[in-house]
Amino acid sequence: MIEVKNISYAYGRSIAKGSKRFEVKDASLQLEAGYISCLLGKNGAGKTTLLNLIYGMLKPRKGEIRWNGEKLDRKTMNDYRQQVAYVGETWCSEGLTVEHNTELLALLYPEFDREYYDKIMKLAGMDRVRQTIYGKLSKGERVKTEIAFALARKPQFLILDEPLANIDPVFKTDILEILRQGVEDHETGILLSTHLLDEIASMVDFIYVMEDGKITKSGSRFELLGEDESVSLKEVLKSGH
Repeated sequence: MIEVKNISYAYGRSIAKGSKRFEVKDASLQLEAGYISCLLGKNGAGKTTLLNLIYGMLKPRKGEIRWNGEKLDRKTMNDYRQQVAYVGETWCSEGLTVEHNTELLALLYPEFDREYYDKIMKLAGMDRVRQTIYGKLSKGERVKTEIAFALARKPQFLILDEPLANIDPVFKTDILEILRQGVEDHETGILLSTHLLDEIASMVDFIYVMEDGKITKSGSRFELLGEDESVSLKEVLKSGH
């Protein structure tokens, strides 16, 4: 379990000194293995900053993050990074093939399962790009190969920053299927950020709504969208819904 407890972060001056701009303000959420959670918000809401805090790339100025009951700090960070994967920025060398990148990066993760990686790549229709230079892949192809690699690490949790943004609809369908497979096969806990509620509503278990650096609403899919899941992003973002 990952527990995020009242964390805050501001670029530049510290919160104690009264920074005028808070990127994340007293955010709290909880992630459990085997469930898919969505961090929902418009562009600029602070989603990427919050994900970077959860992954440990930024240190909260306030609050704390706990992983399986232990506070996330320098002592626990290495084990945490082995069990928590992140898909959001370029994961490998642009000038090497997908296969070469995979072989090199797999050395960093003792739990990397090559057979499972092959399974996911085939499921995603990505066998054909194994010998392609990574820098020549489309956005959708990059995301699918990155998710396949991340899931083959068999992490407890997978964090994804806007995996569906600016991607062809066919690729979006493939990506969602890959994520479902990861949950089904290894009970991976997934947290993905998006502003595209309609495309992921049917698969998420929990939703956290973020506005201006704050988590303004949270709950199960049914609590926020209703039994018929007919509520739109605009309606979810309305205060008081």
